[in-house]
Amino acid sequence: MSVPLMQEEESPEVTEMMRTLWPGGDSYDFSGETVFVWERDGGGLGGFVSFSIRPWAEGCDSTPVPYIEGWWVAPDLRRAGVGRALVRAVEKWSREHGYRELGSDVELDNGVSLRAHAALGFEPTLRVQFFRKHLDG
Repeated sequence: MSVPLMQEEESPEVTEMMRTLWPGGDSYDFSGETVFVWERDGGGLGGFVSFSIRPWAEGCDSTPVPYIEGWWVAPDLRRAGVGRALVRAVEKWSREHGYRELGSDVELDNGVSLRAHAALGFEPTLRVQFFRKHLDG
């Protein structure tokens, strides 16, 4: 069970996992993020967690704050502790670098992710409805 930082040669495999997590995107730029990966026994990756350092995060008291930007585990590895190990790697890194909080977000209709966050000790802070307005010509 290894959760190292992503190596450059693993970038295409992580990009494919990101496409599974966020379908419809053409490209994913995680150059401003730190990415931990789950290495499968026998080779290949089975999941990732990416995080950035945000100047602030909704519901957090400290600034700046590490913030989970993406978190995905292959279906055959779910409910086996892989997701927990990935988040623990971010927590460890964050503590070692002097941070006191870790932020994340989940869409309200994503019950699986809401339960996963709660199981790992995340507590809800705010509920927000985002809006957009198209500004044509």
